[in-house]
Amino acid sequence: MKVLVGSENSVKIQSVKEGFLTFFEHIEVEGISVDTGVPYQPVNDETFEGAKYRAENVKRINDQQNLGATFFVGIEGGVLQLLDRWFSVNVVYILDQQNQDSFATTGLYELPGALSKDLLIEKDLGHAMEEFANDNYAARERGTVAFLTGGKIDRFQNQVQGITLALIPFVNDNLYFPSS
Repeated sequence: MKVLVGSENSVKIQSVKEGFLTFFEHIEVEGISVDTGVPYQPVNDETFEGAKYRAENVKRINDQQNLGATFFVGIEGGVLQLLDRWFSVNVVYILDQQNQDSFATTGLYELPGALSKDLLIEKDLGHAMEEFANDNYAARERGTVAFLTGGKIDRFQNQVQGITLALIPFVNDNLYFPSS
């Protein structure tokens, strides 16, 4: 089974492969750089829109170039404001060849006030985290979650969970897509 990811980010590609291996065998995953259609730092609904846009764009490329993929995945990292607090989240959107789709998120966790103030003045989470942690690697590779958990959970693990959860409708299609 071939899966296309709307990103060339190696962590996203590997997390998609690992998540799909939870339910399927013989997975080939390829990343393709696509436009997200949202600002560099998505906020609230923009995060969901960005994930969906990524998957739809990669499906469009698949259809135009006849790449033979079965599933199309978009992952968008963003921030949500709930109850006057800021939270980090990755949204996963999965689309298949029949245009059946699903959303899920990774673990949602509250950001420290020092980071939240930076977000409020239009600085994206990655750059705010680099300054906060004084570590460029933390934001890019391991992720904010790894810094805040002392390495107990990293970006990869967090995204695998989101991918796995987004696959629930596809492995329970009779519950989610009864006419398929």
